[in-house]
Amino acid sequence: MSSQQPYAPTAYSSSSFSSSAALRSRIPLDEEARLYRTSAQRDLYESLAEVYAIIVTLDFVEKAYVKDTISQAEYTPICSRLLAQYSTILKNQDVANEFKDLDSFRAQYDIEYPSAISRLRVGIPATVEHPVSKEPGITYPLAQSSPAPSRSAASARAAADATGNFITFMDALKLNYKAKDQLHPLLGELMTSLNAVTTKDFDGRAKIIEWLIKLNSMKATDEITDDEARQLLFDIDHAYKAFYTILE
Repeated sequence: MSSQQPYAPTAYSSSSFSSSAALRSRIPLDEEARLYRTSAQRDLYESLAEVYAIIVTLDFVEKAYVKDTISQAEYTPICSRLLAQYSTILKNQDVANEFKDLDSFRAQYDIEYPSAISRLRVGIPATVEHPVSKEPGITYPLAQSSPAPSRSAASARAAADATGNFITFMDALKLNYKAKDQLHPLLGELMTSLNAVTTKDFDGRAKIIEWLIKLNSMKATDEITDDEARQLLFDIDHAYKAFYTILE
């Protein structure tokens, strides 16, 4: 009397064993498994790995700054460098196409680093978004506790730099600069130079930060519309006039 056949082939059935043996014969077990077959694919996966590493590192830096483990003097250049590296990698069109957007990348690789994600959305360090007048043990000769800067040579130079950055950015808009990779660096430099003069809020400062965040959310080659360019020029000109009044 023949035994009843199992519902499905087991690991010990002859058909399953022969199939597994045939499969093993086709797979080179002594070779390293690779995600890529060409150098272009290798560069793509390496770039995506670097983006992932930047996110992990940035989350660590953000938490360290919040806990006062690192000072703002240490935090700002590290955060700025990580944000710049992130933007530079995504300027590659192949990487950008595979990356898609931050939300898609998070979902694909199950990323849970909220502090880093928040900073990447803003696109500027926390010390630029929310400037601090001073920190114990560290001297900031350009930052003042009152709206009017001191008459020192350093403060005068900082005010001149900020004024020049205002003019440079407005000239860029008048020359029809509309792409993110044209405007965002200039606006970020303007915001940094303003914080070197004063950390106090003034009329128009919030608008500059809003435009920084808006530009940061765009792809490198995306452009603002004509209406947006006109509004941006109006907002920056208004902020420039407000900034000029605190220098008087």
